[in-house]
Amino acid sequence: MNLVRTVSLYRWVWLGLGFVALGLLASACGGPLERVDLAQQPAQTGPAPQLLTVTLRGKLGDQEMAHATRTLREAAANGVGWVVFVLDEDAGTFTEDPEDLQSLFDRIQSSGVETVTLVKGRATHGAAYLALLTDRTYFGRGAEMGEITKPEPDWGDLFAADPDSEMARRIDGIRSALLDRLGQRKTKLRPEAAKMALAMADPRMQLYRAIVRESGIERVRILEEGEITALAGAGAKIVDQQPLTRPLFVDAATAEEVGLSAGTVDSLEHLARDVLLVDPDAVGELTLNWAEGMIAWLELLSPFLLVAGFLLILIEVKTPGFGLPGVLGAAFLGLSMFYSYLVGLAEVTEIILFFLGLAALAVEIFLLPGTLIFGAVGFLCLVLSLVLSRQSFVLPSNAVEEDILLANLVNLTLLFVLVMVLGALLWRLLPNVPLFNRVFLPPPNPDAPTTGAPSGLGLADERLTALVGRTGVAATTLRPTGAMTIDGDRVDVVTEGDFLEAGTNVRVIYVRGNRVVVGPVDPTGDTAGRVGGGEAGSAGIVFLLAIVGLVLLIAEVFFVSFGVIAVLSGVSLISAVFFAFQEATSFGITMLVVEAVLAPVVLATAFKILPKTPFGRRLILTGPVIEGRAGAADPGLSGLMAKTGVTLSALRPAGFARIDGRKVDVVTRGEMIEANREIVVLDVSANRVVVAERK
Repeated sequence: MNLVRTVSLYRWVWLGLGFVALGLLASACGGPLERVDLAQQPAQTGPAPQLLTVTLRGKLGDQEMAHATRTLREAAANGVGWVVFVLDEDAGTFTEDPEDLQSLFDRIQSSGVETVTLVKGRATHGAAYLALLTDRTYFGRGAEMGEITKPEPDWGDLFAADPDSEMARRIDGIRSALLDRLGQRKTKLRPEAAKMALAMADPRMQLYRAIVRESGIERVRILEEGEITALAGAGAKIVDQQPLTRPLFVDAATAEEVGLSAGTVDSLEHLARDVLLVDPDAVGELTLNWAEGMIAWLELLSPFLLVAGFLLILIEVKTPGFGLPGVLGAAFLGLSMFYSYLVGLAEVTEIILFFLGLAALAVEIFLLPGTLIFGAVGFLCLVLSLVLSRQSFVLPSNAVEEDILLANLVNLTLLFVLVMVLGALLWRLLPNVPLFNRVFLPPPNPDAPTTGAPSGLGLADERLTALVGRTGVAATTLRPTGAMTIDGDRVDVVTEGDFLEAGTNVRVIYVRGNRVVVGPVDPTGDTAGRVGGGEAGSAGIVFLLAIVGLVLLIAEVFFVSFGVIAVLSGVSLISAVFFAFQEATSFGITMLVVEAVLAPVVLATAFKILPKTPFGRRLILTGPVIEGRAGAADPGLSGLMAKTGVTLSALRPAGFARIDGRKVDVVTRGEMIEANREIVVLDVSANRVVVAERK
């Protein structure tokens, strides 16, 4: 009765903690629920919205990311034609999180809704980056934008062995990522506009506003120093040149002149009515809902929610029955994933994958212990979902995404280490706490008196060792743990991985401590613990499933099935491993290792053979055949390849150098080289000579 009262008190304590947690979450919501539901908007309120706005000012934090992401989702789901990002006052700061920004940029560029930016004030950093990626950008009068990257070293650069090189590497990564994103724009920027966009992200890039006279015609052009030198060498006259700011800022007039802006407007109403041809009454903006109101709390509590969620699930495993720790643990983990969903980092697929991983681990622990396959699959699903729910890409395609992936892996590793350390401490400390020591599952007592009742293992250690070689009957289903009766005693036993029905004759194979390991006995009296000793033909079925899975893997390479053949292959390979574990644990592990080695080998071989088959040659696109050898436009430049020389001027990154006795217009890969430094030619393409400082 004392135990029942303790368990009841224990559950009331957890229930109280649950209500406290819910109260804190409710207070974090910041007020009543408010949301514009486009699908159910009453007709008397006016026409259905054709344009949704997102007003951004100051730091683009988690709340702004979540609001913008929800607006894009709602617009796509309800057939809204336009989403306009209004950059008001001073939008953007250097403290913004690059992970969240990357997820918003990905959603903007993949959205089927037309996106527009209206720059009303001063837009910098993430806000300026966003303006470059939408389908169109408009400026208000007096507005300006620029300085995507701050010119000073980041705090991470200062801790590097070479801060200047680390800063250059970081800026090169930002520049490369911006180039990729500009290439994905639905409406491409003009060359001069793209050049100015890069100058906003690369503070090392010096641009000039130059008046160039060519063939008697004067034009205003935006040029780099190397381009000015090249034009002067080609006979053009540079009438005037004015350096632009570094990092670059552009005003409304300049942006419209070079093509960064599609025009200058007086207001949002002017943009909607006269430019986008949308009725001003059909312009709306979603109000912040309760989830976005609590996003700041979720951001702060996200690491705690993950750690506490895993620890509560560990406590649930250690305590009898199904109680509130498991419910709270799942709720905390769900809230952490919900945060990633709100800011656009995670989709429903990552959330489903996460809870499938938890379910697989539960199957491994409670239903099929010792099979390993469910534990391995569950752990892999957890790791993949936690990584993918904190980034908007699967595999990195540039230096910025590589840094994000590395940071996520480091954070995930620290998370697992913290959970293991705290879990070990809880395992040791909580059984000694007066309340918890009465509800935690106790270990079996080897000194318990020997009786016929199923208490502990039923027998003392010295009597267990005497059971080796003796036979009995399975009293319960062994999956693979259970109980057997032997000479009137009931003993808790475990198989080597086999599942045995109740009533099966079993023999004790060996005893290790309190662990009694048994195996089935065939009619001849031999213990059937080896592969082939169980159900006839089981090993053959395992090998057949494995072969079918590998053949289907090859078929997936050769035939377009939209993933159906790949799914069938995975089911076949996993089934082979599962049935192998039913035969014996060692057989299952062997099949798991063999499939893990053979699957990538078979795939690589299939991809290698495919281009050589007639079907593959028709399927795979080939590049154009180029006759002869490509060379530089100036035949003399092609002979400079791999030669060394000395810089005549500073290369920032373009300038002059003397190579092989001649003065040559050269350019670096992006780094800056001072004058009178020894260089080596890396590449010659057309009239472009790429050099680097000789080490």
